[in-house]
Amino acid sequence: MHRVEVLERLVAAVHAENPVQILVTGDLVHVGLAQEIEVAARWLEALGPPERVMLVPGNHDVYARDSWSAVARLWGPYLSEPYDPLSPFPLRRVLESGGAALSLIGLSSAIPSALFMAYGRLGAEQSRRLDALLAGARGLRCVLLHHPPLPAMSHWRKGLLDAAELERVLRERGAELVLHGHVHRNVSRIGPGDARIFGTASASSGDEPARAAYRRFDLDAGPDGWRVEMQLVCVDADGGRRVIETEQWTAPLRDQAMPV
Repeated sequence: MHRVEVLERLVAAVHAENPVQILVTGDLVHVGLAQEIEVAARWLEALGPPERVMLVPGNHDVYARDSWSAVARLWGPYLSEPYDPLSPFPLRRVLESGGAALSLIGLSSAIPSALFMAYGRLGAEQSRRLDALLAGARGLRCVLLHHPPLPAMSHWRKGLLDAAELERVLRERGAELVLHGHVHRNVSRIGPGDARIFGTASASSGDEPARAAYRRFDLDAGPDGWRVEMQLVCVDADGGRRVIETEQWTAPLRDQAMPV
């Protein structure tokens, strides 16, 4: 069901949008082999330079216990700026315009799992650091991870094992956007603290009902808050761009001061 020509059409449509930032929520490869990871590194280079592309890994990216060394070596610049191989997550990237800031925070839920399993885990240290980052983050906060962030959003066999802890952090600290992948379908819901949670179908899927799609977010910080418009877009066989879902909302402005 995953086809190269579908992915190529979708990437062309994304490039035509001229986005400020492209966010990728993982599963670039199948079973985390070094050869796959090297091919995916060339694909990332074609997708865009590291300063315009931010990546968090999926469970397939680290399927083997020795996958991470190749991921860190070949994908490192897309994981963080600057990349710290000893303690890379959570990632943080801040985009600024006109005095407003967008804080992108990337988590890794990717861990090697048993055969026929696809679960993930953040771990206590990553959750602790996320708590601190959300508390001090500038402007609108957008959290990226591969697995769905809340309990019961997927079967335990494929779920985030410590989703309850992530739910607690989101409830207590807040985040305006949470973006995930993993489930290969389009998901939209309101989470703790009015966080908008979105999952998106695989970018290479040619099958219905989970056809390849991407989401475009237009953000504008005004006096009454962040005006956000989300478009869910699929790409037809002739390359035509088709908006299949739109949402608009306002998120409250937060202190734009630099965190300590």
